[in-house]
Amino acid sequence: MRLRASRIASALALCFFAPLAASAQSVDDLVAKHVAARGGLTALRAINTVTATGRMRVPGLDAVLAYKQYSARPDNARIEVTLQGLTAVQAFDGATGWQIQPFQGRKDPEKIGADDAKSIEESADFEDALVDYKAKGNAVDFIGTEDVDGAPALVLRAKLKNGDEQLYYLDPDAMLTIRIVTKQFVRGAESQSVTDLGDYEKVAGVWFPFELSSGPKGSSARTLITFDSVVVNGPVAASLFAFPQGK
Repeated sequence: MRLRASRIASALALCFFAPLAASAQSVDDLVAKHVAARGGLTALRAINTVTATGRMRVPGLDAVLAYKQYSARPDNARIEVTLQGLTAVQAFDGATGWQIQPFQGRKDPEKIGADDAKSIEESADFEDALVDYKAKGNAVDFIGTEDVDGAPALVLRAKLKNGDEQLYYLDPDAMLTIRIVTKQFVRGAESQSVTDLGDYEKVAGVWFPFELSSGPKGSSARTLITFDSVVVNGPVAASLFAFPQGK
């Protein structure tokens, strides 16, 4: 069964939202409800690898790109984007980020700096920054409620261990994430991006978003990623994340 998070917030949510906001719920209470909504901590911790396969549409490009993302504990990630036989790669092995960018004329793998690797490093956390946040070295606080597409959302701010900041907008009914605003500092300059999450499906007892729409904050240009499948605990070779030997 599919759950469209973008449509979950409804008049019913409005009815109980006011007393919810007014109550003295702690941040840990809200995070616990979010974790339970995802499927529970036991189900999340049982996941060691995630392989997500789908399609990507980039603004200004009249083509559909093949998209594949691998994540593996503790903090490994790899993203592949393929078009007309060429595949761009970004990967993080838990310590170092690297990439292959044939669309920019660079077909050999190259290492990237810590600031440039932040996005791919953060994508390795398939649980999200709220789940088990203290153990991850993150700090979380509740900053209030905001409107998202005409409906209220609970907003939790996660200050990540790497210095970035993420605002999680939770549907007050389902307690699933419908939007993430990420503030990054790259070489001293601040940038903000917005990602909307929806079309949730349950895989191995855990809800995953099957549609992601993202772009710079304040811009109408959006990259759309639609997943056809999400495989949990499938075989994922450690070599996928390591910088290619001899390069």
